[in-house]
Parts: sequence; structure tokens; C-alpha cells
Amino acid sequence: MKRPHRIAIILLLFSLFLFPDSYSQIWKLRRYEMEGGFGMTNYFGDIGGESNGDNALGFKDISAKSISGIFNIGMRYKMLEKTWLKFNLGFGSLRGSDAGGVNEQRGIQFTSFLFEPSLRLEQAIIAGKDERSYLMMKGRGISSFRNSFSLYVFAGLGGALVSPKAKEDPYDRMSNGKSAIIFPLGVGMKLALDPNWSLGADLGWRFSTSDYLDGFSSQYSNHNDVYFLLNVSLIWKLRTSRRNLPIFRL
Repeated sequence: MKRPHRIAIILLLFSLFLFPDSYSQIWKLRRYEMEGGFGMTNYFGDIGGESNGDNALGFKDISAKSISGIFNIGMRYKMLEKTWLKFNLGFGSLRGSDAGGVNEQRGIQFTSFLFEPSLRLEQAIIAGKDERSYLMMKGRGISSFRNSFSLYVFAGLGGALVSPKAKEDPYDRMSNGKSAIIFPLGVGMKLALDPNWSLGADLGWRFSTSDYLDGFSSQYSNHNDVYFLLNVSLIWKLRTSRRNLPIFRL
């Protein structure tokens, strides 16, 4: 290590010892994140169903016939060091089929466009240390970085805008679908790649206020429609200006 760099690091460590509060506030230098990614949905409603009785929170009903794709874009704001507020937009589809399931004789199949805006609160369980593993000093030339893993839970409020269409409906039982309020609930993780980029993934339930996301409700139905969403994304961490606004450049 060159002598000037050694002296600079010693001075930095000394300043952190004297002014620990400034070190604890380093997370405020990057309070915004933008992300985009792809994922899949798995619908659990009246159409389809692979199991009778207890279905282990829906996991027994996961099948290829109920899986569809979704594209997500979103933006986060770090309210506190371990607490984020995220606005997200999802564009994708839902689908389901009675074929091969417990209601195969009914013979209904559907597909639906899905638009999902949501706002959710994310709380870290395992907080990443990437903000503290490098110095975000403009042009100072002193930097170090280590990969950092974080784990969080989330809950929120949103909407599911749908337009279900019957692919098969032998007895013409489907009606117009109903959009609904949804309550996202789940868990996510992030892996920091460098000071600017991270990889993220989250898995969560979407509990809806409607039993007609698919345009059909069975007389035996006791619950509103639910779907899972698994998403993998690339995250861009934005620097924060002195006015607490995002800086849209690397």
C-alpha cells in the first residue's frame, strides 16, 4: 500500500472514532433505488386446484397450469437505515385450468391481463453492510467494497386490475372479472454487487378483496382469490443530493 493511501485510511479511521454519528449516517448518501425485473405469478382461486382440504398455504396447488409471467418496475426510498418504502408497478397475467385437478369435470380454463400497482413497507431482518464497506467520496480515489447480503419482510397495499377471458367454459359459467384491492405480504433479499448495483428477489402472497379475479366463483368457495408472485430484479442504487433528491447518473 502506498504511504499516502495508508495515511488517508488512518485519518479516516481516526475521524470515525471521534465522530461516530457521521459514520452512522452514511446510509443517507444513497436513499433511493430503482429496479426492474421479471417474475412469475401462481394463481389460487376457484378455477383449478390440485388438492382437497388443507393445501399448506397454497403450496400444494402450485402447478404449471396456474403459472404465468410478470414484469416489474419500482422505486424505493430509504426512510430509516433499515426501513424502506417501495412503489411498484407490475404488468403481467394470471391463468388457471381445471384440467388435471380436483375440478377436472368442470372443464374451465381462463387467462387474464394483470396490472398491479402497489405501495409497501420493507423492514430489514438482516441488514446489509455495503453502505459501510466503501467510501462514497467523489473523486477522492479511496474506495473498497465487499459483497453484502440483506434479508427483509414486507407488507403493503395495492390493486389488481384484471380482465379475465375464458379459454374453455363448457357451461358458460364465467362472468366479468372484478378488479380488487390487494394486500402484499412476503419476504425478499438483496445482494450488493458494487456501490451502484444489486441483485434482488422477493416472494410474496397477494391477498385480494375479490372472489372474481378469474370471473368465476364456486358455491363451495370460502375465501377470496389469492396469487403468489416471485420476482427477480436488478437494482440501481442512486446517490442522494443535498436536497434529499435522487441523482440519476452513475
